[in-house]
Amino acid sequence: MNKMLNMLRLSVLLVLFAMLVSCGHGEKKHFVIAVSQCSEDVWREKLNEELRIAALYYNNVELRIQSANDDVRLQTEQIERFADDDVDLLIVAPGQVSISPAIDRAYEKGIPVIIFDRRTRSNQYTAYIGADNYEIGKTMGEYLSSALPEGSRIIELCGLSTSSPAIERQHGFDSVAAQRPAISIVQKLHADWTEQGAFRVIDSLLSHPYNAFDCIFAHNDRMAMGARRAALKHGLDISKIKFCGIDAMPQQGGGLPLVNDGTLFASYIYPTRGDEVLQLAMNILTGKKYKRENQLSSALVTSDNARVLLMQNDETVRQQYHLSTLRSRVDKAADDFNTQRFYLLILIVFMVMLIGAFAYSIRAYFTKARINNKLKESMEQQRRMTEDMEQMTKTQLQFFTNVSHELRTPLTLISGPVEQLLEDPTVRGTQRNMLEMVQRNTRILIQLVGEILDFRKVQNNKATLHLNNFALQNELQTWADDFRAVAMRRKINIEVDTSAVDTEAMVIADRDKLEHIYFNLMSNSLKYTPEGGCITTSLQHKDGFYTLRVADTGKGISADELPRLFERFYQAKGAIGGTGIGLSLVKAYVDMHNGDVHAESEPGKGTTFVVRIPDTQPGYDASKDQPATSQAIDRNMIDDSYIAADTNAETLTEHITNAEDFDNDRPLVLIIDDNNGMRTYLRSLLSEKYNVVEATDGKQGLEVAHRYVPQLVVCDVMMPVMDGIEFTARLKEDTATSHIPVVLLTARSLSEQREEGYAKGADSYLTKPFSGSVLLARIDNLLRSRTMLRSIFSGGAQEAADEEQLGQQDQRFVTRLRDIIKNNLSDSDFSIERLGEKIGLSRVQLYRKVKALTGQTPVELLRKARLVKARRMVEHTDKAVSEIAYEVGFTSPSYFNKCFKDEFGVSPGALRD
Repeated sequence: MNKMLNMLRLSVLLVLFAMLVSCGHGEKKHFVIAVSQCSEDVWREKLNEELRIAALYYNNVELRIQSANDDVRLQTEQIERFADDDVDLLIVAPGQVSISPAIDRAYEKGIPVIIFDRRTRSNQYTAYIGADNYEIGKTMGEYLSSALPEGSRIIELCGLSTSSPAIERQHGFDSVAAQRPAISIVQKLHADWTEQGAFRVIDSLLSHPYNAFDCIFAHNDRMAMGARRAALKHGLDISKIKFCGIDAMPQQGGGLPLVNDGTLFASYIYPTRGDEVLQLAMNILTGKKYKRENQLSSALVTSDNARVLLMQNDETVRQQYHLSTLRSRVDKAADDFNTQRFYLLILIVFMVMLIGAFAYSIRAYFTKARINNKLKESMEQQRRMTEDMEQMTKTQLQFFTNVSHELRTPLTLISGPVEQLLEDPTVRGTQRNMLEMVQRNTRILIQLVGEILDFRKVQNNKATLHLNNFALQNELQTWADDFRAVAMRRKINIEVDTSAVDTEAMVIADRDKLEHIYFNLMSNSLKYTPEGGCITTSLQHKDGFYTLRVADTGKGISADELPRLFERFYQAKGAIGGTGIGLSLVKAYVDMHNGDVHAESEPGKGTTFVVRIPDTQPGYDASKDQPATSQAIDRNMIDDSYIAADTNAETLTEHITNAEDFDNDRPLVLIIDDNNGMRTYLRSLLSEKYNVVEATDGKQGLEVAHRYVPQLVVCDVMMPVMDGIEFTARLKEDTATSHIPVVLLTARSLSEQREEGYAKGADSYLTKPFSGSVLLARIDNLLRSRTMLRSIFSGGAQEAADEEQLGQQDQRFVTRLRDIIKNNLSDSDFSIERLGEKIGLSRVQLYRKVKALTGQTPVELLRKARLVKARRMVEHTDKAVSEIAYEVGFTSPSYFNKCFKDEFGVSPGALRD
């Protein structure tokens, strides 16, 4: 069976390959050839038609023909548009020599350019093809000198003076007239190559006194006919005037029939030869040999040969028509053949697919039987694995519960002695603050352990309801009051609205579990409600159900995360601490009351938790109902570690210790952490050696960093509003703060997480929990190892070596600082304020950044740069010392001498001696 399927697959591949080969057979590279004609007339229409007929010989050529209608600007735009479209080759008949720049740009872009008919000033073209206009003018001159009576007077009607054909034809004709006394040129006029333009020029000439003439030689047939019309208008005897032109087009109204019927005295065939133009183009595109200069043959047309030439043209036109007809028939036959071949291939593929489907159905029958057998084995194996997993889960949960129980003993041994120590009135200051921090976090751990044990009970279906009959609206007021102290510290308003519930209404429910539900929802809202926000608790009683709503004005939760909020261990993006157990317990307790709970939220507009439970529960026994004599939850266990004592940036900066003077030698360290207890702990560690300023999140930290430019930042990673990774990236991108080292504190210890921090510019990483001595040592090492570019303006090799140790942002800052100082050395009024304005930093920011990078103040750097330049001038020039002092920005030579000697240990004069 497998062998048969392999043969079938091979057959299908062969058929598909044959289709591809047949469809692609004989295909060549497709070429786009653009043609830019300077104008529209009979001669150019004939050329365009010849190009189209010649293109029929090639299946892979696309012609794009446009005319500029004698508008140089329009032709320039057309050529540039063709170049932008990346055509394969460009054929240009320039209207005027001024079109050269556009042609040059196309040629420089790598597009082959064929100049046809007319030349330009430039030599940047691939090939030229056209008639010899100088020879044409010369031949016409020789013919007229022999055909006209001696002493004939000629008006030469030239084309545009800026077009190459007019220039060359005039030179050729004039070269003969100058040597043949039989003829004389009595007037030279210029027109715009059109019949109407020539009419206006001759009409203007004849409207004023003019020299008599016997012949008008126009540079093309159209202008000759325009001149003839003007002569008729003024009543001249045109039978005595010879009108000559150039082009000799065979179409009706062209020069050839006009010479044949005697309207024109003579013309000259100006060949189009579109077939040769296209052949030259294809030779260039296909890499064949070609000539750069290509001359087209031409001939004089007189009454003697005009008829014969017309007959030849008629035969050529007839042959071209037959060729076009045959080409159309061949194309139709080829299309029919390709269509039939396509249908045949589809039929073959269909037959192969039909055979394949039949074979597949047979194979599927046997495969199905085999799969059914394997499925039975797999189901049995899955059953055994499920039993094993259930047993493993039970074992893990049991271990989890045992560990939680074991934690209670050491926590009790910690909390007991701490409470005793706090009862001692002699324990004060930092020691009392540290003990209170231990006590608060111990209680939080006890709360977490309690949640874990409650969660274990729910998992084992051992949690039961202890029903009480009580007024829920009264209890809510009591429960909410327990959170007011914490809320006041953050200026958060807590509101409770139970007006929709009758004062006599009672609920039968588990008081402790409802209290736990409310405790979790309020704790969650407090974490995410910003300063000045509001948390509203409302209660309604309708249709036998109580509806409790806890709404905050926090940052909100995205819609895709709302359905997962109550899953075990799930934490939304940007979650602040927690274990993911609290809301899972909320749902479990609500389910035990036969109710439901859900969340409503919109990012940026807060979150509302909605709990709906019946007002009664089955199995209530009034005799077992105990009054609420003790609270199920210790209010001291409310987790306020995430609540900042002060969240306003202006207020936090008042916590700077020993930093009233920014010139103080004690480094300034910025602590950023949303956990109030962690900030307190870090401040107590650092305040003895460093000035300290605090912030509660990355956004606030950036504001403080820009205001004070600290020497180092200690920053937590997981924070609301802006986390530590984004803070680090933005700090390092800013010129004013890019030099500041950052120590990141995190509970995340995976290597890829560390790589992310270092990639954003972090200088060090410490994983929680960490040793205070390790943090102090790391900070001290970072501050000592900062690059000190004391030779920044010395110009020596050390300067370059020092700068290479900086980041790109700081390297750019140092380069710009050096350039600004060096460019203003001679300006005695150049101040640090002006330096800050030029570099884009405030005075404080400039001072701290320069001090951190160089170990010197901006004033010292400016003075040192001036003195270094002065020393070079003293050593290598003969200028007076006073002149040097003024030139480097000193207003007093005596003060300059003092500073010079203080810096180099020798006076300027002694240095020269």
